[in-house]
Amino acid sequence: MGGPVRARDIILVYAFLLAIALSVVPFTEAATFACEIRASCLGNQTLLVRLNSSESGQAPNNSHAQLVNYSGGAYPYSVCCWTDSFRTLTNSCGGNAIGIVRLASDTNTHVEAGNMSTAAYPYRACMNVTSGNISCDYPRTSCAAGYSNILSLASSEPGDMNLTNAHLASPTFYNRQVCCQIGGRSAPTIVSANVTPINTTKRIGLTCNNGTVADADGDSVTLHYNWYRNGTSITVLNLPMDYDDVNIITHDISGYANHGTVTGATFLPTGGQVGGAFSFNSVANDYITVGNDTELAMGSAPFSVGLWVYFSAPQAASLVDKKNGTGVTRGYGMFLVGGGTPRFIVADGVSTATASGVALSNDDWTYVVGVRNSSGIYLYQDGVLAGSSASGGAFDVTNIITLRLGANSSLSDNFFAGRMDEVIIFNRSLTPNEILTMYNANNRHLNQSEMQKYDLWNCSITPVDSTGLNGSTAYSTGSYVNASIPYIVNLTYPLHNNQSVFERFVNFTWTAADEPDGDQVNYTLNVVVTPGTCSAQSTLTNLQTTNRTVGELCIDQMYNWTVNACDIDGCAGNTTLFNFTIASVIGIRLAGNVTAYGILTLSQNNATDGPGGPNPLILENDGNVRVNVSLNASQSPFTSVGLGNAAFQYRIADNETGSFNSSGSQITYTPVPSGIVAAIKQLNYSDALDSVLIHTNITVPSAETPGDKTTNLTLRAVVSPNP
Repeated sequence: MGGPVRARDIILVYAFLLAIALSVVPFTEAATFACEIRASCLGNQTLLVRLNSSESGQAPNNSHAQLVNYSGGAYPYSVCCWTDSFRTLTNSCGGNAIGIVRLASDTNTHVEAGNMSTAAYPYRACMNVTSGNISCDYPRTSCAAGYSNILSLASSEPGDMNLTNAHLASPTFYNRQVCCQIGGRSAPTIVSANVTPINTTKRIGLTCNNGTVADADGDSVTLHYNWYRNGTSITVLNLPMDYDDVNIITHDISGYANHGTVTGATFLPTGGQVGGAFSFNSVANDYITVGNDTELAMGSAPFSVGLWVYFSAPQAASLVDKKNGTGVTRGYGMFLVGGGTPRFIVADGVSTATASGVALSNDDWTYVVGVRNSSGIYLYQDGVLAGSSASGGAFDVTNIITLRLGANSSLSDNFFAGRMDEVIIFNRSLTPNEILTMYNANNRHLNQSEMQKYDLWNCSITPVDSTGLNGSTAYSTGSYVNASIPYIVNLTYPLHNNQSVFERFVNFTWTAADEPDGDQVNYTLNVVVTPGTCSAQSTLTNLQTTNRTVGELCIDQMYNWTVNACDIDGCAGNTTLFNFTIASVIGIRLAGNVTAYGILTLSQNNATDGPGGPNPLILENDGNVRVNVSLNASQSPFTSVGLGNAAFQYRIADNETGSFNSSGSQITYTPVPSGIVAAIKQLNYSDALDSVLIHTNITVPSAETPGDKTTNLTLRAVVSPNP
């Protein structure tokens, strides 16, 4: 049966992979590169050469040049170059640097284009860049697509197309433009992804493993994970916080293409909890717009929202907000109140459910997760439940506006100051174990509580480099979740070699079977007596509790017992054989051991079974065998007559119906003897049938003297021939 199911599921996964692979496309990206002439370079700019105009009125144009490492002469102008925040420029000529212009001397000199090789121009003015490379072109009037005009040249030498013996000027001053670009920013690559273990059970969680990871630019690379059940992503939003600075978006790797459009927020290449993150400055133009996608409007369905947040200062702020911005509030969001306390809110237009946590620590990362299900809403911080509330109702999904990060949905207030990373939304309720796994392993591991038997799971890995550039997503093959049979249970009573079992109706107990699939478990109890001289019910099947009372068992015999746990998928097998013996025990006690007649007059009669009489004696069999009980008195309660006289009599009666054999017992009044006589035959030991009443009847002799009268009855028990 497993083969066809598995094959069908694999086809579904591959079809899904083809669809989602198109949603996040890696690219080789050109970068910002520009230069300007200034009195001195700004902090984010790198000095190329210094200039000193040789023509009056032309400053800073029509200039001679001086290398950056030369300090002589008066060169008041600087050619200052810059690129985007993901790269660093230097004026080093090592590595893959390019000479943008060449100088005839280190100071007060003409220049020529960097691609010339005239012997008289041996000095290079270079630019070097981390992550990528610089290339330059020297057309006459305009730069090709992708190139930036950074300087211009003019020469008195008509034969060389103005490329040597030249003066330098600002980009548009002369026709001969110096055009350069930063290119070759390469996406990271990953060879493969795989899931372990393959063909597992629900007892073991899954891990997404990567093959070889490389980045041609030498950038550091972080890996970001997504999981798919039977070909469908379990997340509807998964933002690893990469950055496409051409399209100004951060990619969603869930497969639903809910990419975030970045407005104002600053990308920090290495400032996140996992790789890069976005920084928000608590101003109205700092936010990320994810969109009004149907996957993100949850209605009444369970869902979960998680993110890492770096809290900068006490404030009221929106972290994640998807609500109706006007009129009656409907929707959900993760917010901070003024003191930095996180709140998860679900509103249905009538009531608002709020789960509040504890104040975040300043300048530190915290993992915050909100969960809504049919039981309520819950807020977790760093994997631990921090607050909860009654559930919010269904909200009108047709009236929900854009989901935003770092600002209120309506962009009216609650702008966030701090950093945000790894924003993820599930259209299901995460379990506490899943949340703890996310906190500890950042979605690389799939907690087994997420899995169900017959699932086919696969993962994807998207590499993101330290410039925010994502590479091709690698998809694993599937791991099939086989059915789990129960584990063997533990026997708890009677324990092995137990010689002190007392009861004849034994309540056998065992632990519940470990069965992670949630299937109904049925137990089979096997009880066998050895050497076989006494019968016992040997097999009890289809038990759905972890205990069963069996009896009546025999005394002074050894019993062996085992339990086997089974579900729809199979059986665990019998437990280790346990044995025990029920030793025979004789034990009787007087539960009511005093009969007080009070004051009687001469010839007065009273009895424990008469109107207004005193309480009778109550005798219980506390052993585990039937017993015959004999009786006698120590002395007569009267001085005027002895024992064996009608003045002092007894009889036996039921306290619990059927507790003794009345045909062999003294059930009518007879004088209490001085010698031992049989009084009770086959007194039962079962809890509901183990007690009798001993009634007494007193008649005060007419010649009896006044005073206190006492006597003691002695009861003796022996095993009945039919125990």
